[in-house]
Amino acid sequence: NFKLKNFRNFESLNIDLNHGINFFVGKNGQGKSNLMEAIYSLSIGKSFRTSNQRNLFNKNLDVNEVSVSAMAHQNNNVFDLSIDLKKINETNKIEKKYIYNSSEVKSSDFIGKLNIVFFEAKDLDIIMGSPAYRRRFLDIHISQQDIPYLKSLQRYNKVLQSRNRILKDIKTRKSSKIELEYWTEKLIQDGIKISKIRNKKLLQISEETLKIFPGLAKNDEKLSIKFLPSFPDINDINEEKLLTIFNDNYSKEISYGTTFLGPHKDDFEIKINNKISSDFSSRGQIRTATLSLKLGEANSLKKSLSDTPVIVLDDILSELDFDRRKTVVNFIKEYDQIFLTSPDEALLKSIVTSDDKIFEINAGKLAE
Repeated sequence: NFKLKNFRNFESLNIDLNHGINFFVGKNGQGKSNLMEAIYSLSIGKSFRTSNQRNLFNKNLDVNEVSVSAMAHQNNNVFDLSIDLKKINETNKIEKKYIYNSSEVKSSDFIGKLNIVFFEAKDLDIIMGSPAYRRRFLDIHISQQDIPYLKSLQRYNKVLQSRNRILKDIKTRKSSKIELEYWTEKLIQDGIKISKIRNKKLLQISEETLKIFPGLAKNDEKLSIKFLPSFPDINDINEEKLLTIFNDNYSKEISYGTTFLGPHKDDFEIKINNKISSDFSSRGQIRTATLSLKLGEANSLKKSLSDTPVIVLDDILSELDFDRRKTVVNFIKEYDQIFLTSPDEALLKSIVTSDDKIFEINAGKLAE
């Protein structure tokens, strides 16, 4: 069961979703992606499309509250989840509450309770975009299954901000190297954990991705995925070695006022036929590689958990030819619950079965 209140172009929604495939069909701009955004937010604890929470409030109504909630069954548990937003008029701020099993919890105790693998066209940026997209892909995947990792990442980002501030203060003689050493040690402690876990999880995703890619590529193309850690010798690095490296970089970091090494500089590369995909691959090749990566992520998550994640493909099938579409649908049918969107009703009817559920979306309203 899934409910929305005043979310984007939805005023009110209360639907029972199908075990198996749920199709959402409707013209562009009617709310299909808004609905998928809301569903995915219950997994990652926030919108993936905007950092401005005011954008989530229904613009057609004068409302002060937004709610996204669901009753879910996953990992052998039945539980309720809710994200509630409320405008605080006196301060012009927005209050955000995470609710799990009817109790308010911290974001770190909310994220990953419901596991979802989400894919939309913009995810091509995992290959075509900056390293930040690839780090985000890994962080979302890992945080859903490893809460200590999420907490390490949250601490690391705060420490990194503090360390960069101290570096700038040292340059203007407002701080000292002794204070910097404290933040350097903190940065290294969580930094090693984060990069080593990213390396391990990317290897697991890669293993699953390389099984899937040949079936989607439909040719003899070879895919490879390689982690590019900021820290040298990621398998053997330790705190003592890193302290030495940071001391060697001390003058350079002071000069630039920024931290040169750490998980915030991690990356990974994807190659097709030994050529870096972002530089040499066609859009079709990049789409196939990205879809393989996301399906590989789903398989990896399934193996790590006691249940299968929910699969969300937002208007992905329409960009695939018939054979690849059939391959993807056959693959995702192994999962317990799937959400697919498309503006093309004929496309959905070509793959729908009597067990599947079809919803039509029009101006933020649903009809079966």
